[in-house]
Amino acid sequence: MVGACSYGYMRYKTRGVLHSTSLFLMQLRVGAQAMVVGTISIGMVYNAVNQYNLRKEKQRLKNAE
Repeated sequence: MVGACSYGYMRYKTRGVLHSTSLFLMQLRVGAQAMVVGTISIGMVYNAVNQYNLRKEKQRLKNAE
């Protein structure tokens, strides 16, 4: 988190003359939203794989009895 904030601050300071602050903030917001969507997607995939593996393990134990 601190690294992402530092990166954003550094990019803001070196953005150049052609980029306005509003354009920079819009790009930063889009990047932040993409990171959130990516993180949620990874969490959903992780959870689905875990549930599949748990269900498979329960079936294996049931069949072993």
